[in-house]
Formats: sequence, structure tokens, C-alpha cells
Amino acid sequence: MDYRVSYEHSLASAPDAFIVQIPSQLVTGVPATVPRALLPEFIADLIRQRSPRIGRIRNLRVL
Repeated sequence: MDYRVSYEHSLASAPDAFIVQIPSQLVTGVPATVPRALLPEFIADLIRQRSPRIGRIRNLRVL
């Protein structure tokens, strides 16, 4: 399934400095079997795998 999300993130080199706010991003490849309660954590892991320079993600919202 595809989800549109928004979030803020830091770089891996400075995990406490949140520098980027992503207003909208499409995340693809989410299995339909992921429970709704675990969806934000699963999507955050997909984003980090796709972009290894990202440190921490906060304020993740499924739009």
C-alpha cells in the first residue's frame, strides 16, 4: 500500500538537531498486513532504510 506522510528529521551526524520538515512524501511498499497501531514505526523504518543519512524522525503523521 502507499501512504502519504509528513514529518521532521535530523541528520545521523547530529541526531538532536531537527533541520528539515517534510510537508508531504509518498511512501510505497507498505504491506497491507501491518497493523494500524504499528504503521508509524514501520513507515519511519522504511524512510530510514531508504535514506541512511537521516538520524531521528519526529512528528510523523499519516495524511
